[in-house]
Amino acid sequence: MTGTTTEQVLCPPTAPTGARHPLRGREDELARARRALEFGVDGGCALVTVEGPPGSGRTRFLDECAAVAQRLGFVTGHQFEHPGPARPPGADTAGRPRLVVLDDAHVLGEEPGEALLARRHAQYGGGALVRLVARRRGTVPGTPDALGAWPPGHTERISLDALRAPASLQVAADLLGAPPSAALARVLRRAGGHPKLLVELVEGMREEQLLRVGAHEAHLVEERIPRRLRTLLQSILLEYPDECRQLLRVAAVLGRESTVDDLLPILQVPPSVLLLVLDRAISTGMLAVGSTQVRFPNELLWRLIVDSVPVPLRQALRRQAADCRQVPRPAARPAPPAGPPDLNGQENRIVQLVAEGLTNKQMARRLGISPHTVNYHLKKLFQKAGVNSRIALLRETGWNDPSDESPEPGSRVRPRPGAFEVGGQT
Repeated sequence: MTGTTTEQVLCPPTAPTGARHPLRGREDELARARRALEFGVDGGCALVTVEGPPGSGRTRFLDECAAVAQRLGFVTGHQFEHPGPARPPGADTAGRPRLVVLDDAHVLGEEPGEALLARRHAQYGGGALVRLVARRRGTVPGTPDALGAWPPGHTERISLDALRAPASLQVAADLLGAPPSAALARVLRRAGGHPKLLVELVEGMREEQLLRVGAHEAHLVEERIPRRLRTLLQSILLEYPDECRQLLRVAAVLGRESTVDDLLPILQVPPSVLLLVLDRAISTGMLAVGSTQVRFPNELLWRLIVDSVPVPLRQALRRQAADCRQVPRPAARPAPPAGPPDLNGQENRIVQLVAEGLTNKQMARRLGISPHTVNYHLKKLFQKAGVNSRIALLRETGWNDPSDESPEPGSRVRPRPGAFEVGGQT
C-alpha cells in the first residue's frame, strides 16, 4: 500500500455508493465479528483482528462489519443515514459504544498507529469500545498489539481464507446477473476462491467478450486468460520483496509442484535463508509446503506466474534444473564392455545407463530422447539378449553388477517423479 498516510489508514468506513453486491462466503466470519460487536453493545471492550493475503477482501469485510455495527447502534464516526460531512460526537452519542476501524495496519509503525487510535478514542471519552483491525497475513503484529492500551474483554482473530466453490459461483452470478454455465463454472473454479482474482477474471472475460450472458445463464465463448489478470499479477508481485518474487517465479517455472532440493541449487542460497523466504511466500497464500513438496494451491495464479517469466528464461531455468538433477556416475564403476557384436552404439549406451541404475525418464534426459523411445530400445534389447529383466540383460551383455540392491530400475538412483512437469510443458 505505497504512499498511504496514517490518516488514510485509520478512518471511519465510507458511505456506500450505489447498489452493492452481497458479501458471499463470509457468513461464519461475520458471525464472529458480530459476537464481538454485541459484547460492545453490552458495555465491554473488544478487539477483532482480521488477517488475509492480498486480494482476500479485507477492506470489503471491514465495511460489512461497520454496517452491522451501525445497525447495532455504534458510533462509527460517519453516519450512513446522514449525507454530508461527518457530525462531531455530541450528546446524541453519549453512552453509545464506539467502533474504531484500522485498515492495512501492516503499513503503520507501532507508535503512529497507537497515537492515531489514542486521538480517535479520546473524542468519545471512556466507555465501550470495539477495535476492528485488518492487516496482511504474515506481517509483523506491531500496531494491533499496540492497541492493548485498552485491554479488551473479548477478542476475535479472523482469517479470510479462499472462498468455497459455491460462494465463488455466487459472486460470479452477482457480477454477471446470471448463474454461470457448467463450462464457465469450470474456468471460474481455477481462481481457487481468491476473491480479487475471481472478480478480475469475470470482469476481464466480459471486457474481452470471452463470455455471453443470456437471460438465464452466462456461457463461455472462448477459454483464454484475460490481459487484465496479467496486469493484476504484476501489481501483486511488485509488492513482495525481490527474494520472495524470485522464489515464486522460479518455483512456478519448475512446475506446480517442486521440491526444496530442486530450488536450492538454482536459487543458490543456504537452507536457512530459503526457510525465511518460504515463510514469506507462504504468508502470501501463493505457496503451500507439504512434507516433501512446495506447491501452488491456486492453479490460475501458478499459470499467471509462469507466463510472467519470458520464454527464453523459462527454458534456461528448466535446463539448469535438469543439470542439477543429474546424478554423478559412481567413481568405482568399471568401463563398459563392448557388448554383443549385434548391439549398436545407442544400444550399448542404454545398457551402460541400465547398469548405472537409471530409470527410463532419467535415461531419456541423459540421451535427449523421449521415455517412450527408451522403452522401445529396451524391449528390442530384451529380445536380442533373450531376457525379460534388466539384471538378466546386464549379465548377458557382460556387465557384473557388484551391488546387492534390488535389480529393479531406480534402485540406486531415485529421481523425483513429476517435479519437472508443468501441465504438459517439459
